[in-house]
Amino acid sequence: MGSAVARLASDMVETTESVTIPGDSITRVPIREWTVEIIGGPDKGKSISALSGLIRVGSDESNDLVLTDNTVSRKHLEIERTPRGLVLRDLQSRNGTFLGGRLTLQAFVEPGDKIDLGKTRLTIKQKSRETEVELDGGEQFGDLVGISEAMRIIFAELRRVTREDVTLLIEGETGTGKELAARAVHAYSVRRFGPFRVVDCAMLSEASADRDLFGPDGVFPTSQGGIIFFDEVAELPAAVQPKLLRILESKELPGGKKLDARIIAATARNLAEEVQQQRFRQELFFRLAVARVRLPPLRTRKIDIPMLAKHLVKGLTTPIDLSPQMLSLLEGYDWPGNVRELRNVLERGALMQATGNSSWLELLVPSDRPDRTSLLEVATKLAYHEAKDRILADFEKHYFAEVMKSCGYDIKVAEERTGLSMQSLYRLLKKNGLRLKDLKNADGLG
Repeated sequence: MGSAVARLASDMVETTESVTIPGDSITRVPIREWTVEIIGGPDKGKSISALSGLIRVGSDESNDLVLTDNTVSRKHLEIERTPRGLVLRDLQSRNGTFLGGRLTLQAFVEPGDKIDLGKTRLTIKQKSRETEVELDGGEQFGDLVGISEAMRIIFAELRRVTREDVTLLIEGETGTGKELAARAVHAYSVRRFGPFRVVDCAMLSEASADRDLFGPDGVFPTSQGGIIFFDEVAELPAAVQPKLLRILESKELPGGKKLDARIIAATARNLAEEVQQQRFRQELFFRLAVARVRLPPLRTRKIDIPMLAKHLVKGLTTPIDLSPQMLSLLEGYDWPGNVRELRNVLERGALMQATGNSSWLELLVPSDRPDRTSLLEVATKLAYHEAKDRILADFEKHYFAEVMKSCGYDIKVAEERTGLSMQSLYRLLKKNGLRLKDLKNADGLG
């Protein structure tokens, strides 16, 4: 059982307290590293390796293997390591994925197989020697929940980095729980009695950065003894990056005060690719990624969905019955929005169930389906205040998505249209799980 020691000074009296870190035991399992290598096309010679999990390939910067081939879709294909082998999946690409010359939607692949997408050809390689990977014996770390091998590897990695006071980079698709992972590290670390401050890098402007980060009431001076979490660090303004780098290198704040805060950063984008494209400083990337953890998407760990759903419903104000049929339905969906989407579906499901609507299939179809029961029709069966809260939550998401689309995704125009400040606008977009880049991609503009 792991433990960490925290020391607090109060009135010249020093107190020592032990902390139990979740996880009954650590076991080690052998895994072979595998590689996806480009052997033909504009990006020939490029490759990426992994011990476990998933590799996603496409032209969008969020992919693990980013291609410049203009005949390749933004999110073209993914290859996942499963207990039964490596599985190739086409992600509804425009030009298709071909395995051995045959159009393929999903198939097992072996080392040496050739995969064609657009003008690009890939091959799969696997090391003959195995590497031992740690698996955690627990089912939860903070608010992260799972029994899958992928999550047990994550729990073991987080347990290890919790004991080390080094910078940590948490990667993963939108909605996978990156902030939850950072908060769990804070909760079980020696800094748990210190503050946990969040910097939304998408909201940080070059003009306000000095005040917001380094001013008397800024994040750095008020986070001593705690953790600073840089959310979506790939969005950090270019002018701010060298300032953060200097602080990490010197361990000093502007003015000479010693830095006494741990830095944790998170990104849904491929930060290594951002470095390649010269949009992110390489030295800062290395400083942030002293420890590095990548959260798996929900579609690759569907075995966790029943436990995860039961964990999420505990936080709902309206109870919900998770029948075996309901859980089976949830496991059959791919969850492009990951855990955040699952939580939203459960919230809507609780509303529908409370009003006698048990048609759970309605939850997983697009909201623009003409035959879908309207939220207003469902909500009118509830008490006024509960219905108002439910309608407002649903309204915000659709409102801001439509406003940004009608404003051409220009944040300045959206400010004028909504009458909100840029800070409030960014906050509400984030609250509703809306990222400008994702909205543009959905509209075919990204």
